[in-house]
Amino acid sequence: MEHSKIKFQDLLIFTPLFFILAILVSSCGYRFIGSGSLPFDAITIKPVINNTYEPKLEERMHMALSNEFINQGMEVRSAGTDAVLETTIITFALGAVAAVDETVKEQEIIMNVDLRLISNGKITEFNSVASPIKITFQSTGTVNESVARKESAADKACREIAKEIVSKIIIEYAK
Repeated sequence: MEHSKIKFQDLLIFTPLFFILAILVSSCGYRFIGSGSLPFDAITIKPVINNTYEPKLEERMHMALSNEFINQGMEVRSAGTDAVLETTIITFALGAVAAVDETVKEQEIIMNVDLRLISNGKITEFNSVASPIKITFQSTGTVNESVARKESAADKACREIAKEIVSKIIIEYAK
């Protein structure tokens, strides 16, 4: 019986503290931002320009951008919107992360993207956008296995960069 009184007393102490904290957080101007703060609800993503030698990277980047805008509640159209996104992949490279006896065992994807968003006459540019996390893959096993892991890592890099791009756009328009 004594044990249940302690829990009830703890509840009496923490409930008012929780409400005070909720009032302080809501009164300080803190708010969540999302695609609702953008001045457009649909976007046209022009074909991605690939200035690297990595094949089909532009298709992967375009798909990742489309999916990320859709995930944020935006409509992606082929034309006829107030917002147009132009994207250029400027860097795609592989870097050695781990090696044993001068044999590379793990590699990282190094990828940078430039973008230009034109919306209602306003031009917003971001240069050299990269993934906020390091994307690596194991380069051991057969050549086919290593290539498959590299392609999977390239897809992940595109998805992470697309998330970063959409986040930067949302933050830019929330100002």
